[in-house]
Order: sequence, then structure tokens, then C-alpha cells
Amino acid sequence: MADPKLTKTPDMGEVQAKDFVEQFSESITKLTQALSTTRPQAMTQGNTIQMYKFTTDMASTTSVGEGEDIPLSGVKRTKDRSFTVNFEKARKAISIEEVQRVGYDMAVQQTDKRILKEIQKNVRKGFFDFLATAPTDLGAQGGLQNAIAQSVGKLQVLFDDDAVDTIVFINPMDAAKYLGAADITNGASVGFGLTLLNNFMGGVTLIMNSSVPEGTFYATVKDNINLMYLDTNGESRKLFENKSITTDETGLIALVRDDNTTNLTNQSTLYWGIKIFPEVANGVIKGTLAAPVKA
Repeated sequence: MADPKLTKTPDMGEVQAKDFVEQFSESITKLTQALSTTRPQAMTQGNTIQMYKFTTDMASTTSVGEGEDIPLSGVKRTKDRSFTVNFEKARKAISIEEVQRVGYDMAVQQTDKRILKEIQKNVRKGFFDFLATAPTDLGAQGGLQNAIAQSVGKLQVLFDDDAVDTIVFINPMDAAKYLGAADITNGASVGFGLTLLNNFMGGVTLIMNSSVPEGTFYATVKDNINLMYLDTNGESRKLFENKSITTDETGLIALVRDDNTTNLTNQSTLYWGIKIFPEVANGVIKGTLAAPVKA
């Protein structure tokens, strides 16, 4: 008996029906914009990440008398947090009858793209779900401008020894509310609009994404979020040397296409492995947007 999830008519629409081409669909743009704020690193072999930390044991005094031995200060490198990156997988099959009915491009190519878009959407959701677990909560802030100011200040304190650029994630509707209430004037300094917000205090990047819940904001600094991924061009690729293997636009998701002559189907198998984590755990912050405080 065929698998009930085997894609076939009428799943693909009526045969010979005129196709209406989708103009608006899930775009890779928002995903790549979000991932551009991370520090991606490929794992060609192995799937465990071990983080280490340095601890310094300073000598009890640095005031040393003339001719006296200088007491030793010690430095140790010890194991800290560890993470495991696991493969995720998906599979789709198309029968020879369906290719005959609607053509190879619609039956195989287009359905592969739809599965891939869904996986990419889930990767994006996973990124923002990670931000939602931020351990540092700034609570309710009076308006978007104040939220950005407090984020910059808090991150400057957390990363006191480093020159950092702040990244703030907000929902597009919160940006719209801000712009709807902001004063608009002519000239380069358009009433503290989003252009100025992006340049606020010299180093803020504002990213709008609908995956951020409305009324919420997240913030961190550039390169604090690590994206470790299993390299689809690494050792795992050798398993499919005689198969057709492609990767998506991000290079994170692999697609292996193969024919099955036992049941005359074309099968597409996708696999990927991604782990997102911060280098400085409390260096990812979150908060909510309250009504601005009137002067």
C-alpha cells in the first residue's frame, strides 16, 4: 500500500488547470538578514561543541618590596558549557504517474522548493525562539527610542572591555507605531525616524522581522550569537557520492534527490543541523514596549 503522504493528484491541483504563479511567498531575505547577525561556523566532523573559560587567580598583593620575590598569579583554562548539534531530516516522494500528469517541474522541482521554504521558515522561527529565551530582561520600556537607549546602555555595561555594535530586533508594527507618532520635518535629521534610530549612539543596527512578537524587542551585540552548523559538504556528503546533492541559498540545508525503481518514485531527502548559542550567555537581552513617557 502506498504511503498516504505520497504527493499525487489532487494534491497538485487539477490536471491541465491553468497555473496562477505566486508573486508573494516566503522569502529567503528575512532569514538571511537574521542569520547575518550571527557568527556562523561549520562543523566538518563531530557534532559536539565544548566551550572553555579562563579563570585568573591574582596574587594577594602587587606591592612588592625591594629585593623580595614577586608572588605568582595563576591562570587556568577550564571547561564551561557544551552543546550538541544534531541532524534534522525530511523526505518527499513523487510517483511516475504524477510526473506524467503534471510534468516533472511541477511534480518534483516546485514541490522541493515548497518543502525547502517551510524548513527555512522553521530555521528562522528557531532563531527568534532562541532570542526569546534571553536571560537578561529589561522589562517594560517607555517606547522604542527608550528601549534602544536602554539596550545600548546595558550591553555597554555587559561588554565593558570590548568595543561593540548593538543589534536590536523589533516587530515591523512597532516600527510603524513609532513612525506614525514621530514628528516629520525636512532635511537629513528627519525627526528621529528609523534612519536616525539605526545610527543611534553611533553603532545600532535595527532589524525588523515579523517573527519578533509585537510589543517585544531583543538586543545583543555583533558576533555574540554563534551559529554552528553541520557542514553538508563535509564527511556526510561522501555517503551520497553517486546521488544528486544540492544546497539551499544559505548553504545550511542539503537536498539529496534519488530515484526508487522498486516503486517508480522520485524521492527528495533533506537534512540539516543547526545550533544557535551566545558566547556571552547574559549578553542577549529582551524587553517589552510600553507607551512612551511624556516629558
